[in-house]
Amino acid sequence: MKKIFYFLFLLLLFAAGSCIKNKLVTWNGAVAEIDLTAWNANGPGVTYPFITRVPAANRALTSTCPDSTLRRYAGTIKVRINLVGGHSSKDETVGYTIFNSPVTTVAFPATIGASASLGCPTAQTPAAGAATLNVLDAVAGTHYAALSGTVTIPKDSSFGYINIQILNPGPTAGQARFLGIQLNNNGSLKQSVNYSQVGLFIDQR
Repeated sequence: MKKIFYFLFLLLLFAAGSCIKNKLVTWNGAVAEIDLTAWNANGPGVTYPFITRVPAANRALTSTCPDSTLRRYAGTIKVRINLVGGHSSKDETVGYTIFNSPVTTVAFPATIGASASLGCPTAQTPAAGAATLNVLDAVAGTHYAALSGTVTIPKDSSFGYINIQILNPGPTAGQARFLGIQLNNNGSLKQSVNYSQVGLFIDQR
């Protein structure tokens, strides 16, 4: 009889424990991510995307207009940095550094030709065919204007931009230059570990 009461006691104890509701854990923090990294596939052998086209925001890059190849001709490209979390009532900063290329060659696509069906009324000029290009690291002041190492996400906003001014040092046959961007924890926002790197290749032909 004692054994029966003992087993009934254990059964009631187990049943009571299983009825305890688990408290849901919520995350209220905020981190920063590179938009390009969240949308585009990783490059071969690395954990971040290789970008050979002019960056776009909030979508994957495609081989059709308006995603022209990224080339040495002077102009400014924008790399969007997203705030992952609620809006802030003050400006937030994100630190970043430049890193070197992990590869020595890259398969570069051809420039886009004119195509009314693709919504591309004019071709990207001058034309350049698809090719495997030798890769060297981009040099600040030669291939792009020096960067500050900090980007600001304005208050009550979801993103900010790293504005990269591309410089034209003249053509170099068969070559691309690499510019790697790595978010770090030096600003008021920490980096998102999985979406903190991107590699940009600039066609120098």
